[in-house]
Amino acid sequence: MLSQRTRDWIYFWFLAVHIPATLLVDIQALFFAEHISPTWLRQIFVFAAKEDPLLTNATSPLFAWFQSFILLEVIFQLPVFFLGVRGLWKRDPSIYPLLALYGASSATTTFACIATVLHTPGLSSAQLTKLLASYVPFMLVPLCIAVDYGTRLTRVMRALGEGKAKRA
Repeated sequence: MLSQRTRDWIYFWFLAVHIPATLLVDIQALFFAEHISPTWLRQIFVFAAKEDPLLTNATSPLFAWFQSFILLEVIFQLPVFFLGVRGLWKRDPSIYPLLALYGASSATTTFACIATVLHTPGLSSAQLTKLLASYVPFMLVPLCIAVDYGTRLTRVMRALGEGKAKRA
C-alpha cells in the first residue's frame, strides 16, 4: 500500500492537472460556450471532443444531464481543485471532508458518463477502448480519494470519541 503522503501527492497532481483540463476543455461543453469562447479555445475543444459521444452531443436536449454535470464541475469541483491543491500542499487535514465529498461526487458523475459511453451504439472497439481509457481513471482516482479521505475522517472521529470516553 502506498504511504499516506504518496497518495496525497498523487491526489495533488490529479487535482492540479484537472484545473487546465476543466478550463480548456470541459467548460467548453456548456451550452453557451460556443458564443463566448475565443476561436483558439474552441479548436482545443473540437479536437478533444473528436469521437467522444458525450462532448459532441453535450448541447443536445437529450444530454441535459451531462450539462448539469459540467455545471457541477465548474461551480463545485473547480474551486475544490484549487482548495485541494492548496490544502494538500500545506498538509492541512481540514481539507479531508471537502476532498471526500469531491471524490464521491466526481466518481458518481463519471460513472454515469462511462455507462452512457458503454451503451452508445456505433462505436468501434478501438473508439470504446480510447474513451474508456480517458474516462475510467477519472472515476477511479476520485473514488480512491473518497474512500481514502472517508477512512481518514473515520479514524479522526474514532480518536475524538475515544478521547471523550476517557474524559468521562
